[in-house]
Amino acid sequence: MAVLYQQLDRWWPAGSIGFDDDCLSYKDRQYVTQRPNNNIHFYSLYRGSAMGGAFGATVGAKLSLPTRPVFLFTDDGCFRLFSGSLGEASELGLVIFLINNASFSIVEQGLPIILPEIEEKNYHACLKRLDYCAIARACGWEAEQLAPNLSNLSFLLDKATGKSMKSLLIDIPVDALQILGRNPRVTNL
Repeated sequence: MAVLYQQLDRWWPAGSIGFDDDCLSYKDRQYVTQRPNNNIHFYSLYRGSAMGGAFGATVGAKLSLPTRPVFLFTDDGCFRLFSGSLGEASELGLVIFLINNASFSIVEQGLPIILPEIEEKNYHACLKRLDYCAIARACGWEAEQLAPNLSNLSFLLDKATGKSMKSLLIDIPVDALQILGRNPRVTNL
């Protein structure tokens, strides 16, 4: 993930806007890159734990200026909360980076600190693995899975900056227990 975030930070098209509502994105991406990027402005929608809320902001940003490149980082838990609306956004030219870790990772990483007396079997943090690319395609989107070695990243980024108005989902398989940056929300809970 660190290499992916570094490569994306060198790639962002000028004038882009990005949203994220996934802790593995907003904390890790910022930890890895350390500085804002002049080509993209990011908005992190984690306040109030409004899981999936960044999708609506992403759609709104694209509708307000259709020529602007708009990106969303979300995870499989958040995706499940808005995926019923994908069909209506299939022709907007959105790009979703789906962090697929089969987990509510904030729960998995936070509960041992917040409620250490709770047994791991009672976390209910695991998600059933689904084929998110198939879900997106069924809603009229283009969809691809990022190779673990990032060998198809250039191809996917070319697709993401193409002139197609077809929206694109990029499924990124991730280890739920990776920790690149410290999540300040865990300390505050």
